[in-house]
Amino acid sequence: MRDFLLTEALRRLATEAATRFSTLVASGDSIPFDVAAEDGKESAFYSYVPLTGRYVEERADDLRSLPSFSPAREAAIEAGVAASYLESRGKSVPADPGERAESMLITFFSSLWEGSTGFSLDRVRLDDALSTLDAEARDADDADVLIVPIVGLRMSMARLQLPHGVRMVRADSIDAPTDAMRSEGMGRAAWEPQFLAVAEQHSDEGAEAALRQLHELISVMRLFKGCGIGLGPHAFAPTGEDTWRRVATGAPATRPGGYRLSEAEGEELGEFASALESRPDPDSALTWAVGRFEMGCERDSALDGLSDHLLALRAVLEGHGPVGASLPMRAAALIADDSLDRIQARERVEETLELERSTMNGRPLEGGTELANWAEESVRRLLRQAALGQLGADLSATADESLIVSGLAEGDAEIAVDVETEAVAEDVPEPFESEALPAELAPQEERVAEFRVEHLPAPAESTEEDCMEQETRIMEPIPAADEIRITATPWLDEISDESPGDSLEWPAVEAERDLQHRERVDTPRVRHLFPVPDADWEVSHLEFEHYGRDAS
Repeated sequence: MRDFLLTEALRRLATEAATRFSTLVASGDSIPFDVAAEDGKESAFYSYVPLTGRYVEERADDLRSLPSFSPAREAAIEAGVAASYLESRGKSVPADPGERAESMLITFFSSLWEGSTGFSLDRVRLDDALSTLDAEARDADDADVLIVPIVGLRMSMARLQLPHGVRMVRADSIDAPTDAMRSEGMGRAAWEPQFLAVAEQHSDEGAEAALRQLHELISVMRLFKGCGIGLGPHAFAPTGEDTWRRVATGAPATRPGGYRLSEAEGEELGEFASALESRPDPDSALTWAVGRFEMGCERDSALDGLSDHLLALRAVLEGHGPVGASLPMRAAALIADDSLDRIQARERVEETLELERSTMNGRPLEGGTELANWAEESVRRLLRQAALGQLGADLSATADESLIVSGLAEGDAEIAVDVETEAVAEDVPEPFESEALPAELAPQEERVAEFRVEHLPAPAESTEEDCMEQETRIMEPIPAADEIRITATPWLDEISDESPGDSLEWPAVEAERDLQHRERVDTPRVRHLFPVPDADWEVSHLEFEHYGRDAS
């Protein structure tokens, strides 16, 4: 959308600049010329080419002194088009916004009259210059589509439509920029066709959403089959006629080898993409696993990406489950097929883990490339089934349930037992030949023990009357011998000659008097029945005073 204020400011400044420069030329200020040689049939022809653009640049101060220059400068600052316009022209971009706007205005008017012999204002030429400015200053978000070259793709079809408005087309079938047609870094020969991915843009989403769709296209294609495919380094957004805005895709280098797609595979790819589109977004574990798997696909070879592929496998299979099986057992339960049973699949996964450890130590095993390719294809098939929802929400639980159903749950225990047996066997000394034992100590033949069972008569049934006659007795604990103490109170000694007049005390008073001096009997068996208080409270003296009213 063209900026109205900037357009009107440039039109007004163009009128004043045409008048000023025409006056300077009329007063004797000449426009520099250059001589251009053209080859003819018999001799070379020479022509004079006016350098009007250089003339305007050399008299930039005259342009700044015009009354309309300052409003045009402010309009250029507000529009924010100076940086992109200068970049498209190959000019240096100043850091200060005011300097950028001035440099843009000078460049604009020098290109407006470039090659002309005078400064007459041609309205058609001015409109073309304004259209070029608008196209070069447009943002990529304003474009209708986003085009990016696909690295390594070779297919027999000229066009393949996929969900979300994304399609793959041959580059020579649409209007595409020259940079998108180059074969350098595209994984193809110069005579082979180049394929482009085209994503539709919506006004409310912009180029970022279109780039995300293009990256998802590559993810779907990598899950579908081999991964020698990727996006080019730059995408292109059309901003005008033969004008393109370049956008960085952020895509890494693509694995060599290419990606061939037949017509039948193209139909299957479209069905696979549609099935994924109809399903909800996967959970975080599966999303992370797919992203990690793609990192492995971006390596130079499957062996280099082995750790990434195993990390993706661990992300979806490690954890708790009904059986708690190991990673090789769970992976084998989901990877096994007609060509490879579960025992063989488990052995291959264990070999893959050993290959990873050997690679970390700098000692790759023989046949490691073939094993890494098998691991990559197995993880791809597992993630593809998980993305389609064929393995349920929890892959660990699905693998354990498959082991339970197939009766292989004890296989994991066998692996653990074998490992422990091998570890113990290293410490066991070598067996030695024993001497012959005497006849008394020699092992005897096994004999079967005989048991005789005597049948006792059945007890007589008790009647209800017999039960009523029986007494219920409460069993009391019998104290031990050291817990029994017998004490006697000499009650006759209470009356003595030393205290004449005293008589026998009442039993309650006597019991209260001796309560403090009574010896405590500690019986361990009943100690829990008499909890000990946290504190001993004693009241030795209680006094009560009554205050009566004074008699008046």
